[in-house]
Amino acid sequence: MRKIVAFTFTLLCAGAAHAQVDTVRATTLPPDQLAEKLYNSGVAKYNQKSYRAALLDFDKALAAKPEFAKAYYNRATTRYELQEYQPAVQDYDHAIQLEPTGTSYFGRAQAREALKLRDEAEQDYTKATELQAGYAPAWYYRGALRFEKADYQAARADFDQAIKADPTYAYAYHDRGSTQRQLGNYPAAIQDYTKALTLQPDLLPALLNRAATRRRAGDLKSALVDYNEYLNKKTDNAVAYSNRGATRYEAGDYQGAADDFSKAVALQADYAFAWNNRAAAYLKLEEYKKAADDANKAISLNPQYAEAYLNRGHAREMLRDAGGACQDWRKAAELGLEIGKTYAANSGCNGD
Repeated sequence: MRKIVAFTFTLLCAGAAHAQVDTVRATTLPPDQLAEKLYNSGVAKYNQKSYRAALLDFDKALAAKPEFAKAYYNRATTRYELQEYQPAVQDYDHAIQLEPTGTSYFGRAQAREALKLRDEAEQDYTKATELQAGYAPAWYYRGALRFEKADYQAARADFDQAIKADPTYAYAYHDRGSTQRQLGNYPAAIQDYTKALTLQPDLLPALLNRAATRRRAGDLKSALVDYNEYLNKKTDNAVAYSNRGATRYEAGDYQGAADDFSKAVALQADYAFAWNNRAAAYLKLEEYKKAADDANKAISLNPQYAEAYLNRGHAREMLRDAGGACQDWRKAAELGLEIGKTYAANSGCNGD
């Protein structure tokens, strides 16, 4: 765009006046240079998290240079941050058409995943790995998608590749650990969670998942160490209290278990699982009225909770409510817990 050229008049002497035109010329950047300038401005604003302002600069850059692949890519990335996923996909389409790169396919995969187009996203992650085999996030995110599909062998292979590309990738170690756990490889899972924590000590899910894996492997003592460390750092996780309670229950610490389940329901009052587990702990502590009350609460939250009927049946039996116990055991069996039939039969529940 040209600037208006100003005309000025200068008095040269006391004699005759001569008009002189100031011919300073305003220059306009060529389109390619203007596009680069606007593009760089957009990148700077993006880095400052001024996403709307960045978007305007990328728009202008593309108006000046419509075949500007990097501008399409960065506008797509900006739109992703603004959660404008479908327009982001369209910009990635243009970027890929002009300049197919692994990072463009990866970006489009992320946007498609946000749109819940998981099959399309997986295809893009695959293309990203083909074009850029050393780009660890592409392997990692494809592995995560495959994990969600329960394709654990393929997921583990992807996490292997992510770690090969980036041996410091804590999340890849963590998720490979979760995959190993699903495959029943508990020692390998524990090793991966430990590596993730070595690389990133504040990755608390790794601590929680290592605890769960150690519990599954029968190492209750080490599991409790992990749960204790986790709960010393994060005290607002009802599931963690419930899981530590279950571990204490398995270790025979029924009072400790009941205390943990109490903390869980204090944090999450609708946590039926924790109410039922506390009922089980109270049964072990021979506090049958409390056990019956907790099982009642669990059933009120989830009327299809077979284990809660089973526990309430045990509590009612000990409270001399034989008819109520029989009804609960039959209900547990009706909901798929076959052992309810055994308890009913052994207790002589005929026409009750």
